[in-house]
Amino acid sequence: MRGFQSVLIDLGARLALPGFVNPDGTPAYADYADYITRHERRPGIGPLMGFRGDGAQTGRGAPNPDQIARYIENGGFFTHHIPQAAQFYKPWNTAYQDWAVDLGLYDSAQPYLFNLYLEPLRKFQRAAEGHGPHQPPDHLRGRIRATMDPLPIWYEPFEQGETDAAVYPIHALTQRPMAMYHSWGSQNAWLRQIHGHNPLYLPTKLWAQNSFAEGDWARVTSPHGAITVPVAHMAALNPDTVWTWNAIGKRKGAWALDPAAPEATRGFLLNHLIHELLPPKGDGHRWANSDPITGQAAWFDLKVRIEKCAPPTQAQPALPEIASPVGRGPKDLAWKIGT
Repeated sequence: MRGFQSVLIDLGARLALPGFVNPDGTPAYADYADYITRHERRPGIGPLMGFRGDGAQTGRGAPNPDQIARYIENGGFFTHHIPQAAQFYKPWNTAYQDWAVDLGLYDSAQPYLFNLYLEPLRKFQRAAEGHGPHQPPDHLRGRIRATMDPLPIWYEPFEQGETDAAVYPIHALTQRPMAMYHSWGSQNAWLRQIHGHNPLYLPTKLWAQNSFAEGDWARVTSPHGAITVPVAHMAALNPDTVWTWNAIGKRKGAWALDPAAPEATRGFLLNHLIHELLPPKGDGHRWANSDPITGQAAWFDLKVRIEKCAPPTQAQPALPEIASPVGRGPKDLAWKIGT
């Protein structure tokens, strides 16, 4: 079995995409390992910053055919610390700029600026106000005018304005952990030991109000659905917001996991609480439950209520196991990497 990155490299060569084939039409790279070793975005700059050139260069340096082996010898890691003088006020710090150029992050010293006023958003907003030859549909005009402000603003989540705040008084957030980004498209044993399951983190106020204790479970309900999940205490600053890691919970059979694996029994998703559409407004149109600017799903707009409940045998809802095209993985997280 090949990794999906190597398959993509192979497809690029078969399709004769620029950068994936040599001038004679042969594949430019044997696999993904070959690609990240020899590919250069520009001379001396490649995907991996460590052990370049003769193995002693960092950031900039010719491709090193032994680079992957050096990474393996070093446990798969390479560390390069930012000098103390370069760690602060980076956009305007000469020490940082010079270090970044030496490392290959920049080609020349140049401050980077953050635009607080975003002119493209103002152009959309002005169009919604009736300016210019390109006009939005009338039924979208109000939302564009209200949300596409060129300066940072806050407005009430759309669903919140259409549900009973007294019935659903708590904000629920979910975000994908960095471990999941590192294991995108794979299932790494050491990452499973970091995030084998995910509790719902409750602030001290909600923890005390509901008399929660370590090992307790809660039923979490939104206007769209309900889940039953393990909870944990976290002394957060916002007293009315709960959160959890996204993408830890897996359906039984997914990712070739054992049905009794913690990801499938204690892990869960907030997706069951989030509708794809906002509640009906009476105009015959169902608005997407997503950010109007980016289209991002409304992971941060969810309102819920929480009730302590008896511990179930596993997180709910528990969907039927799905078939896996590959062999089943280990049930126990406490296994050694490489075994």
